[in-house]
Amino acid sequence: MRIEEELKNARFRNLQHRVMSNILYTHSNIASRLQRMLSAYNLTIQQYNILQILYRQHPEPACNCTIRQQMLDANSDVTRIVDRLKKEELVVRKNCHADRRKVNITLTQKGMDLLKSMTGLQQKMDSIVGNLTDDELQELCRLLDKVRSQGES
Repeated sequence: MRIEEELKNARFRNLQHRVMSNILYTHSNIASRLQRMLSAYNLTIQQYNILQILYRQHPEPACNCTIRQQMLDANSDVTRIVDRLKKEELVVRKNCHADRRKVNITLTQKGMDLLKSMTGLQQKMDSIVGNLTDDELQELCRLLDKVRSQGES
């Protein structure tokens, strides 16, 4: 039996329990699909996330704390992931002249070229929610924002 059928047929304590199970399953499903797509580029979701953060900052550098604040997975080890990206020559690290404790991280040309080559992949990623209308996407964002904001109060 597929998980979708199990979610429909399972006995949940209440509707909240069913929704939580559905959200967690959906997260796992999307993460698995994204990871399969990224594996063609020899990247993990976390590595791709950091490259995207640096791309948005470009040409300005970012430090570990800036990256950590913007990461989708707050538990990611930014230093270790940046080390791997540096080894692949996708990013560079330079000490900050103003604050010697701070390290600036920027994309290399190789990193920029990799991201530019991934345009088709980004469209494929978007297609994961491509069966939703714009109104449904807006509503889904609103509802997910509402769920997250409840934990922030």
